[in-house]
Amino acid sequence: MLAAGLHHRTPRFDERSGSRNWSVLVGNRLTLLVGVLLILMGFVAGRASDRDETVVTVQVSSADHEVMEGYFALGDSMTLMAKPGSDVYRFLGRQRGRKIKITMTEEGGPTLSRLQRDGR
Repeated sequence: MLAAGLHHRTPRFDERSGSRNWSVLVGNRLTLLVGVLLILMGFVAGRASDRDETVVTVQVSSADHEVMEGYFALGDSMTLMAKPGSDVYRFLGRQRGRKIKITMTEEGGPTLSRLQRDGR
């Protein structure tokens, strides 16, 4: 007995026929297979959650003079500056005093920037 309620099963020889008890061997191999599958599933699940991202829920706050300059306090640990008149500025202005959820992730891969010329 290995632990309370767990029995160590080893293949035994049948005295009459001299053959191994195959059900024990199959049971041991099945247990090994299930264990390996669980470990592989753990790696897959761990890899899926290994993305470089963070999600924070913060309360948006700022004084009136800070809003005019585009500064917003997001919780205790973050300050964001948004260009006045931009979509982000308008959104944060509407959310003052409320909690919002922010998800930050890596964009995915390197991208090439393209310059747009105004026809000169």
